[in-house]
Amino acid sequence: MNKATANAIPVTAEAGINIAFVTASTQYQDWLASMDDKKFVVNSVHLQSVDMFTPTKLGFIKFKADVTDSKGQRVPGIVFMRGGAVGMLVVLNKKYAVLTVQPRVPTGSFEFVELPAGMLDGSGNFAGVAAKEIDEELDLKIPASALIDLGAVANYTRGFFVSPGAVDETIRLFCYEVDVSDDELTAMNGKATGLIEEGEQISLKIVDLEDLWKIPDAKTVVAYTLYQKLLASRAAAKATV
Repeated sequence: MNKATANAIPVTAEAGINIAFVTASTQYQDWLASMDDKKFVVNSVHLQSVDMFTPTKLGFIKFKADVTDSKGQRVPGIVFMRGGAVGMLVVLNKKYAVLTVQPRVPTGSFEFVELPAGMLDGSGNFAGVAAKEIDEELDLKIPASALIDLGAVANYTRGFFVSPGAVDETIRLFCYEVDVSDDELTAMNGKATGLIEEGEQISLKIVDLEDLWKIPDAKTVVAYTLYQKLLASRAAAKATV
């Protein structure tokens, strides 16, 4: 969808929503750019609610788009927009993984176990954001260049979609492999981390790498699957040498 076409889409909003601010955001513009304009016709958009993280930082957007296909048939267009995110699989000593435990109100669980993750900042610097989140949530300082893009194993260009029926979110997954001492491993398990000023109540949980597929968190299961494919490709490459 070209810029002229995007700007021609009528946008309305509930009272108090700054239409220009929302439609200029990276999340909204990325969504417009992703639309298959040979199959979709976006007739109009109505912004229903907007959550701000700070007075100047856009959080979540909820809107209803009037969309039809090329034959004029209406297509469901309710969207909860939160933008892209990154997930980080940290592998310790080739046999353990680091997960986070924190309250997740949508799940009803106060101690939800999941792969460390964070929202993108709009810069498009996926690896940089992943390294920053690892520092904040796991207290591990690493260069972005040390991260392995797990999505490359499956040729994911945008990451994977979590709930494509309603949410625009895509997740890019990165891996960091490191060896630590037994004392460091013990100290990490149960450690409290996260940014208090952002309301984070996070503790760390060390689990066997082979148990990741049992975690009821989509990004954890996908990361485990991609990592196994990565290990298999390494083994195959080694066998041919």
